Amino acid sequence: MPLQTSGDVHVAVSRDVAFAFLQDAERLAACIPGCSDLCALAPADLTRSAPRYSAVLSSRVAFVTVSFKVTIEIVRIDPPNAIEATITGDAVGLAGHVVATAGVTLADAGHETLIHYTTDITLTGTLGGIGQPVFRATSAQLARQFGENLKGALDAQRTPLHS
Repeated sequence: MPLQTSGDVHVAVSRDVAFAFLQDAERLAACIPGCSDLCALAPADLTRSAPRYSAVLSSRVAFVTVSFKVTIEIVRIDPPNAIEATITGDAVGLAGHVVATAGVTLADAGHETLIHYTTDITLTGTLGGIGQPVFRATSAQLARQFGENLKGALDAQRTPLHS
């Protein structure tokens, strides 16, 4: 059963500014708790519409830190409304595999932008079998932290909205 998380943040920047931030992989990765070693595998260009990246995602779960080497592929970009990605990878040093989808949608909300974010994460292997209940609580906490980090990073850019 997938671990599903979602949340909303209101940011004090225009939708265009928020979307540009979300498309910048390095700035977005800085908001993702435990994300490191981001590397572009296939940047967007005229022959390929979707960029791909590799990264390491790590999180402390119960008494152990779990890390995954993942590949992230942007599967849908709808400027300035939405971005969706797929994430796949293997646990480092443990028997486990992760498959996830992540998405953000943006909407005008008065003088702010509403960002709605979602993730659906499936763990398989030993990690999936014994870790689902623990990962459920941890993934909700990480989603909240991501939302807080994203809001802080975007609010720091405060660009006046056009009236």
